[in-house]
Amino acid sequence: MAALPDKQTRSGWRWHWLGLGLGLGLGLTSLTCAQPTAALQVCVGDVPVPPFLSGDANHPGVTERLMVDAGRQIGLQVELLRWPARRCFEQMRLGKVEAGVGAAIPSNMQEFDFPGSPSGDPQMRVARTSIVLVKRQDAVVTWDGRRLEMPHASPMRLGARAGFRAATEAVRRLGLELTPGPNQSLHVLRMLQLGRLDLAVLVREEADTLLTRPEFSNLTQLEPPLLISDFYVMTIRQLPEAQRQQVQRWWELMAQWRDLPAYRTDATASP
Repeated sequence: MAALPDKQTRSGWRWHWLGLGLGLGLGLTSLTCAQPTAALQVCVGDVPVPPFLSGDANHPGVTERLMVDAGRQIGLQVELLRWPARRCFEQMRLGKVEAGVGAAIPSNMQEFDFPGSPSGDPQMRVARTSIVLVKRQDAVVTWDGRRLEMPHASPMRLGARAGFRAATEAVRRLGLELTPGPNQSLHVLRMLQLGRLDLAVLVREEADTLLTRPEFSNLTQLEPPLLISDFYVMTIRQLPEAQRQQVQRWWELMAQWRDLPAYRTDATASP
């Protein structure tokens, strides 16, 4: 895990020189002359959200690879920080980390900049996924995509992993609040199974993976999704103009590469 010593934790970038022949990992092209390379720190959280984020530096997820590879192509060294979500946001607010991954929800838009527009341009997203509800199979729940009702549950207890801001916003649209949850979606599902929650809120890909476990055979997803959400690389507002220009090129290149086979979550559709 990368550290943030005082001499490096600032909104400016650390500049150093690379030698000749900086190659692109995908083998698409290469830089053939020496040029300055900027280092940009991006906090991605410490919770795996497969296939997008892995939580493992040795086996990065598709979104993590996209950020690093696109950065390398334009001479930007992307340093991924796998920290708890709360720490990521705190360090970004302080200007000690330049970027993070998040949805264009009000709390993020108030604090950070998004590619293309203040609310993010969907064409410049790094991932798109559904946020879904999970229940126990024996629970009586009515969900039509607009109204959520559950007899004998007052107040209704919904849980999600800590720091999942998009889930918090989605639940608030229903006039509900999330029960404070643990850091891992695995543990949220175990709380649901034990009856400490009425419903769990997860990214669909997380739910698809976790619900294959025998221990969760009595849990099931509800349809339709609670929300379909785009995720972006958002940046702090303290970036100098020269840095913003390189980030803009990075955003544009990620948008171009997002649908390449190397960064797709399956053979037919982009995340």
